[in-house]
Amino acid sequence: MIRPGMLALGAVVATLLALLEGRASLHHPDDPMAVLVSAAGVPEPLPFDEFGRRRLVLLNAGNPQWPLDGPDPNDPTKRLKSDRGIVKDRIDKGLKLRDRTQVQSVALAVDQLRFGRPGEADGALVAKHRQGYLGNVTLAHIAVAQGDWGRAFNFFSIVNEELPPKQFPGLTPQQLAWQLKLNSGSLLKLARLRMEEARGAKPAPESELPDRIFDVNFVNAAGVYEPGVLAPAEQAKLPSDSLAIVQQLVLWFPTDPRLYWLLAEVYAAKSEFSAARKIMDECVSTFTYSNRKILMQHREAVTRAADAKGAPPDEPLFATPDAPLPPPPISMRTVWIYFGAVAAVALFAVTRALVKWRRAASR
Repeated sequence: MIRPGMLALGAVVATLLALLEGRASLHHPDDPMAVLVSAAGVPEPLPFDEFGRRRLVLLNAGNPQWPLDGPDPNDPTKRLKSDRGIVKDRIDKGLKLRDRTQVQSVALAVDQLRFGRPGEADGALVAKHRQGYLGNVTLAHIAVAQGDWGRAFNFFSIVNEELPPKQFPGLTPQQLAWQLKLNSGSLLKLARLRMEEARGAKPAPESELPDRIFDVNFVNAAGVYEPGVLAPAEQAKLPSDSLAIVQQLVLWFPTDPRLYWLLAEVYAAKSEFSAARKIMDECVSTFTYSNRKILMQHREAVTRAADAKGAPPDEPLFATPDAPLPPPPISMRTVWIYFGAVAAVALFAVTRALVKWRRAASR
């Protein structure tokens, strides 16, 4: 039987195992993980807690040590599918389909990517489904998951020359239109920057910066980093939908620490200090980014700003929306509680064993 504590611990393992894999999460017709876009075509960033919930679902699904199911907390006689189990079921159903449509092949490829199988994702796209907009954009995300940003850039470039679909299951017309814009803008630029970096001299970790997809220097008029204050010239470079853009990129690449760091900088620029602090803390602790000098300096400044604003680390970042959110997976706070509990139990067991050994040895 899989215990809840082990389920929670899996979320930590999920992140640690996936750090360098760059898994992509292209939109899925049944589970798009897409930022909201209004009827007027204006992207609306997800509330931070909902964004975090979706990202954690992706981390859980991609963790090879995460169980496929677990006990139902409301009924011990039943079992519930985990985030990874849900994706595995979709993969099994997709593999059984004969004569899949291109959308069905894309859905299978996306699930294989989320499951951590980029090779199988590539194999899910048969020859006739590797063409056109959907085929090439899926191949681009597969290339990212395989660590080949040069090939990904080539596919993204082809994508922007293809005739885009007029609709896609799971996305509203407004969401699709905005994502098409994102593909030809920030996403393409990200791929180009990563490709150039891979082919050139990669900066040393201590001098690394978040991705410059906006070309913004996060400094005030005096050229100093000040959370919540940007020089007018820098503010003008930051698009009005910058938060939505980076949220969507992170949901496509949920284990990419530099993108995640960029999201923290955008939150800080918008005076959302508590959100920025939480992301920077995770970058340092989970992604072991403590050797990034600039991140550590910015994190210290953001922490001061959050404390001055009176926002404790565990304060809800946004009010609960009127519409109920889907049941969240185990939160990161719960993960660490369980992690601490497991460590305490282990320490107790070791101490008890030593006491017994000493008593036996003294006889």
